[in-house]
Amino acid sequence: MIILEHKTEMTFMLPLWKKTGYAMGRFGPSFLMTMITMTAFYVYGTRFDLNWFLNGISLSASYLVIGLTHWLTGYYSDALETRWGRRRPFIVIGTPGIVLSGFFLFVPNWFLNTGDDTLELLLFTYYFILLCLFKFFYAFTMTAHQSWLPEITNEEERPLVSGLLNTFNFAADSGGAILGFMTPLLFVGNPSIISDIGLTLLITFCFITMLFMLPSMTVIREKSDIAIIKRSLKKETKTAIANRTFVGWTLAVGFLSFAFIALTQQMVGLIQEVLLLDTIEALIPPALAMLGSTIVCFYLWLLGIRRLGKKKSLMMGLIILAIIMPLTPILRHLGAAFGYTPVAIMFFVPVGIGMSIYYLMSYVVPADIAQVDELVTGKSRAGIYTGFIGVPLNMFQAASAVVLGAFMELSVILTGDELWGLMWWGPVFAPFLLVAAFILRYIDIDPDFKKLEAGRLESANE
Repeated sequence: MIILEHKTEMTFMLPLWKKTGYAMGRFGPSFLMTMITMTAFYVYGTRFDLNWFLNGISLSASYLVIGLTHWLTGYYSDALETRWGRRRPFIVIGTPGIVLSGFFLFVPNWFLNTGDDTLELLLFTYYFILLCLFKFFYAFTMTAHQSWLPEITNEEERPLVSGLLNTFNFAADSGGAILGFMTPLLFVGNPSIISDIGLTLLITFCFITMLFMLPSMTVIREKSDIAIIKRSLKKETKTAIANRTFVGWTLAVGFLSFAFIALTQQMVGLIQEVLLLDTIEALIPPALAMLGSTIVCFYLWLLGIRRLGKKKSLMMGLIILAIIMPLTPILRHLGAAFGYTPVAIMFFVPVGIGMSIYYLMSYVVPADIAQVDELVTGKSRAGIYTGFIGVPLNMFQAASAVVLGAFMELSVILTGDELWGLMWWGPVFAPFLLVAAFILRYIDIDPDFKKLEAGRLESANE
């Protein structure tokens, strides 16, 4: 009888408006993260003339920061006891940090003469600090926010909440990508400064970030029966590392992200300098094509997951990307023959298809792993699973950033500019997607929750 009452209570953990309020918090940070991920490397390298290798070092350091912050925030948000709950303090503190660091990242000219070559080390320091601060506050906030998912929802409502999360996330990623494509056009003058339109857009989306996170700051609470377990960080990390599925997923995502970093960082330069689409009118069609393919394929992948499972669906997405990325050296020639806009659309549509399945799985799989662990052990470790994955994942990303920065600087040394690097990065980074797909073959990311729940209830009744 106790079990039945508990299950009834769990069935209605969140009304729809709270589900939506929780999910919409994902929009602002994801929007700013996507825009910064796509543009900061390119803008600082071309508009502010920062050495590409120093640029890559800053980017690499920021990934190490975000990885460590994910890990530590995951652990401490699991163990924290406050009258506001475990996760909310991180969100209340971190969201303003995201907004301020993200804003100041794009206005170094307020403090430095970016056209003075003798101040390059100061520009590097400014970029290094602001980018690392942004990544720190992003991980600090969103690790806690994402760790809430298995604690504020049950199995029945989690797909809906995950779908809402991904809807807001895809809207943010797609909107951030569209603005990201256009960000270099929002800088004017020599030395470059952000234009009035660019400044207005930046302020607007910083405000939206705060506004959309208000429900998570004020009304969302985890279920009341979660036991706060006092555990050591070392033991909790060992528990996560001992989970074969978790380790396999971490490695697969690590190799995947090694390629994704190059894809996201080079996207703006590719479309502007390789495909010669350097006006807003020319940029809109491929940007909307990627947006449309991402959103549509998100729902198509949901159908595919029901029929094929998560593993096969994700492997298909990775293979699509592994086929399309090596085409970057010939895109300019194809554009000259068939038109740059059609070629850009033909390239970015499959990119959106391949990326959408990973973004869908990036929330669902860690939440599933955490729930399986909770069903087996009776302990909630959502934070450590959500957080620790950031350490190895961001080590992969940091390594990718250094390689990419060195690759771009090599292009400048050998050819005098970055065009060669913007054309040839695809074949260099695409093989890592196949490594990720190979690893996925040997792990189980499609758990049978009904069987696990039945086993838990059977053990409880013995």
